[in-house]
Parts: sequence; C-alpha cells; structure tokens
Amino acid sequence: MDALHTILVELHSINRWLILFLGIYVLFIAGRGWFNGRAWRERAGQLGRYFLILLDIQLLLGLVLYGIFFSRQGGFGHVSGNPASRFFLMEHSVMMALAILLAHAGAYFVKKAAPEGKYKRMFLFYGVAFLLMLASIPWPVMPGYGRPWLF
Repeated sequence: MDALHTILVELHSINRWLILFLGIYVLFIAGRGWFNGRAWRERAGQLGRYFLILLDIQLLLGLVLYGIFFSRQGGFGHVSGNPASRFFLMEHSVMMALAILLAHAGAYFVKKAAPEGKYKRMFLFYGVAFLLMLASIPWPVMPGYGRPWLF
C-alpha cells in the first residue's frame, strides 16, 4: 500500500504543476480576450476543456488519496488534534472540490454565453477557481504540512 500511496502522491504533485501552468495560460488568454475585446476563438474553449480534464484527473487522484489517508487516520476523531491531518482531510479537500465545481460551472456559463461575453466569464470563473486552488495547495513554506516542490 505504501508504494501505491507514493506513486499516487507523485502523480498528484506532477498534475498540480500541469494545472497551475495551464491555468495561468488559460487566464492569460481569457484576460487578453476580455480586456482587448477580441472575438471568441474556439482555441480558448479547447484550452478551457484541457484545464477541466486536468482538474478532473486531479480530483480522482485526490479522492483515492483521501480514502487512503482517511483509512490510515482512523476517521475524523483523530483529525482535530493534528493540524496536518485536519488540513488534508478538511480544508484542502473542501476548497479544492469547490474550486473544481466553480471551474465546471464556469465552463457551463462560458458555453451558454454570447460570443462577446465568453472571455469575461472564463476569466472570472476560472480566476476565482484558480485563486481557491492556490490558497489550498500545501506549499513547502507551510509549517507542519507543506509538501515539497516536487513529490
């Protein structure tokens, strides 16, 4: 089980960087399109879909890791006294789930929007989702539960 856990954590970490880099690029494209009044290009929609695919993969990896972590911790009773356990089982999980839901809602509203409003909706929804993700990543500088830059 430890080897599987290690592999899943590494995949989760690698995918984090893919999400962050693609997210920055998608926000750049959406912001440039919105602020410069550009006509909607389907390429932006494709990039948004790739972003969502990476988020969904991250969610699946995270759910498996959540199950492993939860089973090792013995339930929620042992979480309150351990800040690292509480962070991963509660704060990280809930905020990331909200970010992914917000990104998917944004994709829906982008799809339904008139062409002149697509970039704005993409920028706002994906931007807030991206900020939620940044706030809930266990960065290396976080005392007690920060993760290394890679793996």
